[in-house]
Amino acid sequence: MTATLDLRRRLAKAVVERLRAEIPGLSAHIGEDYEQSCDPEAAVLRGKGTHFQWLAFAFAPWRMWDLHIGIVAVDAGHLSCGFHISERAKDLLLDGLDEVAAEFGAAAEHRPEAIEYQAILPPVEVAGATDESLAETIADLCRRMSALADRVSPPPEMR
Repeated sequence: MTATLDLRRRLAKAVVERLRAEIPGLSAHIGEDYEQSCDPEAAVLRGKGTHFQWLAFAFAPWRMWDLHIGIVAVDAGHLSCGFHISERAKDLLLDGLDEVAAEFGAAAEHRPEAIEYQAILPPVEVAGATDESLAETIADLCRRMSALADRVSPPPEMR
């Protein structure tokens, strides 16, 4: 198995189906779907030369760009998984992000190229992993991020 677009699409579907009743505001976003969009954040990322080989899980009412779980294709055999918040959400969410990340032995770091703060876990090897095991790993991360999303009400510009 490789960290392909097809895998990320399958994981998006599996995680949303698994958590639909538990996290009603959960949505999945495939990076390649934004690669040519006129979305302002996508345009900025394109300008920075950022790749769009990612999957993000967002938690309504938060905008995906401001708070999400990020699943990024590192290479053909690995996925990077982590907790991501936008730079502009820093004052509202960084302390909570640090708390959530610490549970996984991670720490939030500023990633200017992504315009985010990210707490990244060790890369997940997809070779030998099943869709089911990867979906469960991601679902656990979503459960943790959902709790943070529920604790802080987003201002109108982040909805």
